[in-house]
Amino acid sequence: MTDKLITIEKEYVLEKLYSLVQLCQKTDISSDKQLFDGRLLSAQQMFDRTEQEYGFNDHFDLCEVMRQANKLWKIMNRIKNGEKAYKVILEDELEDFIIQGQKINAIKHYRRVIKEQLGKEPGLRASKDYIDSLQDNLNKIRGYK
Repeated sequence: MTDKLITIEKEYVLEKLYSLVQLCQKTDISSDKQLFDGRLLSAQQMFDRTEQEYGFNDHFDLCEVMRQANKLWKIMNRIKNGEKAYKVILEDELEDFIIQGQKINAIKHYRRVIKEQLGKEPGLRASKDYIDSLQDNLNKIRGYK
């Protein structure tokens, strides 16, 4: 077997990132507090950075851009398909806390956001149970027991 360096074509990556930017524009979740949603800005930055640096900067991490783009694509598609934006975004934030081993911060964040959105703070037990279920789902996805 020969060792071949396999590279992903820059134009292919840019085409995918352009699709992500378009999805973010179509699924605009900006608010009275901000003119542009941060997810649209992130998608545009990924596109611009890839266009400028891919193939020219040895420190450009294409895999990281692709991971971030996939995560954002998943979030925006769920919102586009009718899920409430705050719930999708909250779940993503909670997963980040869990992955970083910050389960207590995840519980606190969950309680704070739900209180902001619904006007009633969930109980500590219910919040912990919700975070535990998210953690169990993440573990299943990642192949952990």
